[in-house]
Amino acid sequence: MKTGISFLRLLSCVVLFQAGMCSFSQSRGLKTITEKELRYHLEFLGTREFRGRETPSPELEIATLYLGNWLKNSGLKPLMGDGTFYQSVPLTVTSVFQPNTKISLSKGSGEQIYYFGKGFSGNFSVSGSYSGNVVFTGAGIYDPESGWDDLGALDLSGKVVVILDVQRPGTKYALGSTLSTRLNSRISEIRKRGASAVLSIVSPERQNRMAAGFNIFDYIPTGRLGTLYDSQRTNFGLSTGINTGAAGNFRPLPFERAEISHEVATEILKVTGSEITGMFEMIRRGQQVPAKEVPDIHIRLDINVDSYRSASRNVVAIVEGTDPILKNEYVVICGHHDGRGIDDGEIISGADDNGTATVALMEIAQALITERPKRSVILAWFTGEEQGMNGSHFFINNCPVPVEKISACLNMDMIGRNNPDSLFLVGSDLLSTGLDASINKMNRTHGIDYGFDYRYSDPAHPQRVYFRSDHYPFIRFGIPGVWFFSGFTTDYHTSRDITEFVDYLKVFKTTRLVYLAAFDIGNMKELLKPDVNPAVTTRGMHNLTERSLV
Repeated sequence: MKTGISFLRLLSCVVLFQAGMCSFSQSRGLKTITEKELRYHLEFLGTREFRGRETPSPELEIATLYLGNWLKNSGLKPLMGDGTFYQSVPLTVTSVFQPNTKISLSKGSGEQIYYFGKGFSGNFSVSGSYSGNVVFTGAGIYDPESGWDDLGALDLSGKVVVILDVQRPGTKYALGSTLSTRLNSRISEIRKRGASAVLSIVSPERQNRMAAGFNIFDYIPTGRLGTLYDSQRTNFGLSTGINTGAAGNFRPLPFERAEISHEVATEILKVTGSEITGMFEMIRRGQQVPAKEVPDIHIRLDINVDSYRSASRNVVAIVEGTDPILKNEYVVICGHHDGRGIDDGEIISGADDNGTATVALMEIAQALITERPKRSVILAWFTGEEQGMNGSHFFINNCPVPVEKISACLNMDMIGRNNPDSLFLVGSDLLSTGLDASINKMNRTHGIDYGFDYRYSDPAHPQRVYFRSDHYPFIRFGIPGVWFFSGFTTDYHTSRDITEFVDYLKVFKTTRLVYLAAFDIGNMKELLKPDVNPAVTTRGMHNLTERSLV
């Protein structure tokens, strides 16, 4: 009997020792994450001297080299086949010639003109002219299987089609069964029917931001349309082109899309602003808004842009897993290191967006060197997020490892502001229950104790936050992904996004949480299962059911 008790005690000690070793392994890494080092790196990368780290720019290239040299000196391994920490992303940089980029409304009382950025905008990549009579199609949804068809037998050939940028209720998934309700998919269907252009009316929430003094087209820096990676050099499905003509010399093209404010929409549809708001409310209640042709209105959309080819670089490293089998599977931790650059002469330093995640990744890399999980961990600082997630799109479409072997993507973007005790989780619950469970477990068992807010996980949220950071290109491939996010502030995309306003304790807590979640997922017996959306059960390019979702 005594022998049995001694054996049980010994066995208990062994079990407790092994459990302690597992905890100790993580704690060794956790101890390397410090508020002091986070502050040290951010007070360099988040300064005005980097002039906002725009993609592409010399200042962003300096930040890229800083990260690469730090990785090398810290003993991390490069992932790319050329033995460097850099993945080159070919780009087409596009800027707008504003005097010739406009919407012209011809009606009985004459002509009314709205210039780019003053009532309408869009991510244009080529110059062109598009015109036609107007057809309004409500939300523009074609989903006959569910009984919702806004297009019916309407003749859209050669027409300018106006739609509401709104999701109907019950749009639970970003991929799969409700794909036809996504804005890009709606526009794709309208294009198939021969439309000349689509003008989408911004949501009331974005319109209210404009009334409060914000630029609702704030993704467009003054005089700059943005940066797309060059399909002619990557064979990726983004339309690109170069305007070789003089200003005003438009090349005829078959189709374009833009978005318009409520002010412009009232003139086109001959309704009031409150009526437009009411249409949005109807659709959100599950009611269709009747389609109609708009007589006596002819629209011409003129776009004049200039483009040139360039390149920027992702920074990518790998920490090899300890298990001889599982090291061939991966957890990706990422954040973008580019910023907004200069807008209207103001430097947008981007301390929170996204200097906080940039330095958090550095601390996580250091922690992972100290103690490694069974799976390999890829650390990626993406370029071009502010112009459309160019770096992450390019990475996953030219992935240096099999996408089927990536267990999860943990993305950080803006993690240093607002309530110190809460954090937004965006997307953690939409593809894999295991991903959300891991994050919650690490949060609870390690005393981080955030209150999690899931409001932005809803793909139908008016601000479309779910689609707006570097986790989303991974989700499109069926890879469970999450965006750790501290929320928007009035300093978002302004010159007040500076280091003085960063909550370093919150950055510290979030860095620890992401490290712990990555370690936990990296040690699981199997890859995280996509078990939430019945339309997405495996990883891979087959989930890209429509190229228009690029």
